[in-house]
Amino acid sequence: MRLRFFFDAGSGVCLWAQDAEAKARFGYPVESRDLDIPEHLRAEIEQLVTDDDDSFPWDDPGSGSIVEPDRTMFGYEENPPFATRVRALLPKLRAELPGFAIESEWED
Repeated sequence: MRLRFFFDAGSGVCLWAQDAEAKARFGYPVESRDLDIPEHLRAEIEQLVTDDDDSFPWDDPGSGSIVEPDRTMFGYEENPPFATRVRALLPKLRAELPGFAIESEWED
């Protein structure tokens, strides 16, 4: 089965089915609760989705403006920078889901 990892503000997910087998099992968006992964990994996924959503200018989505100072500033937050956290998550996710090919543009 093939999945794709990317963020879509407001969707609540970061994994998307990419082949017929995955779409038959999950639909298009893949909820982390539907994956056979440890709870700590599910929590990590959910936090990344929340942090991505927090960066979106919901009050003016068409503005194209940069993230406002009161929102998560990727690279400046107290936790590790967002991209570093995503890159750390992907190998753990692949290790827990050996039957899945997970594509992502977040990797170097």
